[in-house]
Amino acid sequence: MKERASTVPPPQIPLAFVATALLWLGALALWGIFGTPAPLAALHALILGFFLTTAMGLIYQFVPVVAMVPLQLQRLSFVHLACAVIGTLLLVVGFARGDFSEVRDGGALFLVGVLLQIVILIATLRKQRPAAPAAAATLSLLWLLGTLVAGLGTAQRLIDGRAIGAAPFSHAILGLAGFFGTLIVGVTLRLLRMFERFDLETRAPYLAGATSLAALLALLAVHFVPGLAFVPLEIAAAAFFFTLVRVLRERNPAYQRETLFYALASGIGALAAPIALAFRDGELAILLALWVFVGCAVVGYLQRIVPFLWWIARSRREGTRNIPTLGEMNHSPLGFAILAFWLLGGALLAAGADRTAATFALLAWAGLLTQLARPFWLQKRTVAEPEKDPS
Repeated sequence: MKERASTVPPPQIPLAFVATALLWLGALALWGIFGTPAPLAALHALILGFFLTTAMGLIYQFVPVVAMVPLQLQRLSFVHLACAVIGTLLLVVGFARGDFSEVRDGGALFLVGVLLQIVILIATLRKQRPAAPAAAATLSLLWLLGTLVAGLGTAQRLIDGRAIGAAPFSHAILGLAGFFGTLIVGVTLRLLRMFERFDLETRAPYLAGATSLAALLALLAVHFVPGLAFVPLEIAAAAFFFTLVRVLRERNPAYQRETLFYALASGIGALAAPIALAFRDGELAILLALWVFVGCAVVGYLQRIVPFLWWIARSRREGTRNIPTLGEMNHSPLGFAILAFWLLGGALLAAGADRTAATFALLAWAGLLTQLARPFWLQKRTVAEPEKDPS
């Protein structure tokens, strides 16, 4: 029992990343309401500051727990966080100023942080053959590495005054389909097994592998047959979505539904983005992939993983008899309101109502803060004993 407990990382590691990511999201929403952010600056603040910082933090929790091995080189994770924060700040300021040297330097520092995480996970898994979701999460970082290298190359071309061609589109495919696609597919099936009590995790390696293959084929298509780049992405998205539909049809309705609803929303985004790409609307395709596919997964899964890691921490300190069950920590109707606000914000963003969209994003952010605070203060329900008859 003691050995198993040691495989759960200290909660301050993922929570430090999550807290930083939430600060970025709140700041970005306020910037959208009261300022006029440059589109590329806002886009990268959302991706690096919120989505990637959250994902990298949760990977530190997810991989050791699923692989059942202790996290190694733990102090380096905080060096990684510092690189991510400073790198994101430099990159966003660089885009806001139109200074691509600053963009390059920020991206390079962020890349150093990702390399540190890869080193940490290799050290963690070196003596263990990990389960498929843990392997998918770890391998997705290679796609992230490629995304950052491609972004740095594009920034350098702009600094040198050279044409960038299809480089931005390749950069987007590497990040959205390669990194986030592989990661989300692998993580989703594990979370559905945990919280929906429906096990399709055996499909995870095949779906994650198919997603990576689709990203690779789309990347090749961009340079040779651009009009067909959407085809492999749509096939992989359909395989993922219809796996979720099977869960919807056959799950036990007695269990919580929030995780599945966020996963279904994410799957719909994955289906819709390549369709927009087929109609040559690259801007809409990126919005659907980023806000719906990636955003619904990150926002939804945060509400599952944070209570889980804090329940473990509280159970060690207070004992399982003295704290609420994990189900009580997870369950809250607020999750549906957060999903609605998030999707409304995305719809308004697509319609061009940027300030109103930022307002709904701020509402989703406030709801998310409230939801994630619940496990820290929620107390065990007690049934009042009936009063004794004094006679």
